Amino acid sequence: MALRSSASRPDRGFGVRGGMDYLIIELESLLLRRRKTSTDIIRATGHTPASISKIRNGKVKAIRLKTLLDICVELDCQPGDLIKRVNERELEELATRRARNALSRATATGDDPVLESDHVYVVDLRDD
Repeated sequence: MALRSSASRPDRGFGVRGGMDYLIIELESLLLRRRKTSTDIIRATGHTPASISKIRNGKVKAIRLKTLLDICVELDCQPGDLIKRVNERELEELATRRARNALSRATATGDDPVLESDHVYVVDLRDD
């Protein structure tokens, strides 16, 4: 499964209906869909490579609103396109779908464009 977290087990928050909720970062998928790279974001926004890498890989607990705005302007998207709240079932479905897509691409003949990341980057919200 292509589930990624900066910790071995991400912290889970309890949603309004008692289910477990997660935040996922979709920067990698947005970059692929827009045919851009992290370097494009870094050059356009002036943010450091380390900062953009941490956001891309879900290794952040907070994002400054200015940083979020800069990324959204460069990618012509909304904040909700970059950060999504999903429940446990949706997270599993997303990870499974992306793993299947990665397998399909690996076995396909031809050069289909990659429009979605193979990974799901879950934000670890545990207190240190």
